[in-house]
Amino acid sequence: MAEAVTGNIRFTIGGVPHVVDISSIKAVVQFERHFDTSAQVLSMSPRMEYIAFMAWTAAGNAGIEVPEEFDDFLDAVDEIEVVDDEDGRDVLPTDGGQSAEL
Repeated sequence: MAEAVTGNIRFTIGGVPHVVDISSIKAVVQFERHFDTSAQVLSMSPRMEYIAFMAWTAAGNAGIEVPEEFDDFLDAVDEIEVVDDEDGRDVLPTDGGQSAEL
């Protein structure tokens, strides 16, 4: 059985920060269907597109108002980063280059 995908992503749209948990089965399956690859790639070889897609998917699933289309979400995001917990604390103090302004 595959190892579970866990983690949180913090993103800001219009100055409003959000933190989403990406571990739901629904978000993982949506990722795998969209990219036709295992979600384990997130921990092995993360791409900004993967991180943004998981944030967009998890936010929509959580009822957070985000643009309906993924590319519109990309246009709206001010900042995005992988974080350690729901409080939005960074994975590493230097964030290992996983943070980016879009």
